[in-house]
Amino acid sequence: YHLGECYNYGKRIMPDYNKAFEWYTKSSEGGNVRAMNRLGYYYSFGHVVKVDNKKSFEFYLKSAEGGDKYSLYAVGNCYHDGKGVFQDKNKAFKWYLRASEKSFAYYQYLVANYYHDGIYVSKNEEKEFYWIRKAAINGYIGAQYKLAETYLNSNKKKAFKWYLKLANDKKLRAIYLVAKCYRDGIGTDKNLKEATKWMKKYEASKHYNKPIITLNDFLNGSDIIAFEIPEYACSYLI
Repeated sequence: YHLGECYNYGKRIMPDYNKAFEWYTKSSEGGNVRAMNRLGYYYSFGHVVKVDNKKSFEFYLKSAEGGDKYSLYAVGNCYHDGKGVFQDKNKAFKWYLRASEKSFAYYQYLVANYYHDGIYVSKNEEKEFYWIRKAAINGYIGAQYKLAETYLNSNKKKAFKWYLKLANDKKLRAIYLVAKCYRDGIGTDKNLKEATKWMKKYEASKHYNKPIITLNDFLNGSDIIAFEIPEYACSYLI
C-alpha cells in the first residue's frame, strides 16, 4: 500500500499511476482496506482504468466493512447517486451517519440537515442540534454559522462567541455580524468603538460583489442582509 502511495503521489519517486494501481491491487488482495479505498477511487474516476462504477462500489463497500472510515461516506455517496448500486437514499443516510460518527464534519452537517428536513428520517430537533454542534466543533464553517444562528434564540453569548471565532478566521459575513453584535449589544456589551473597528475591517475587504454600507449609516442603525454577503476568507487591511 505504501509503495502504491509513493507512486500515486510522487513521494521520492516519479508519479506512475499504473504502478500505483498494481501495488494497490496487491495490497488489496492482502486485505489492506486503504488500498481497497484507493481502487474504489480509481474505478470511480477512470484513473488508468476504465470507469467501472460497480467495481468501485464493491471496493468501497469491502473497505468500509473492513473498517476504513474514509470509505463510509464513499459508500453513502454511491447509494445516494445510484453509482454502481441501486439508488437507495435511506441506505445512503445510514452510511452518512456512520461517517458522521467518525468525526467527518461535512457529513455531520449533512446528517443534521436530514434531521432538520425530515429526509429519510423523522424530524428531530435534538439530534439536529447535536450534529450541528459536532460539525461546528470539527471545523465545518456552515455548521458554525448555523450553530451561532441557533444560539441567537437561546444563548446570545454563545452566538457571539461563534461569530467572533469566524470573524477571527477572516470570514467576511462574520466580520459584519460581529460589528453588528457590538453595535447592538447582542451577546456582548454594546461597544461602538469595537463596532467601528470591525466595520472598518468589513469595508477594507476587497470583494467586488459584497453589499455596501457606509460606516456612518451602519452606526446610525442601518443594516444590510447578512446572507447576501458572499462568504469568503478575506485579508482585511486593518
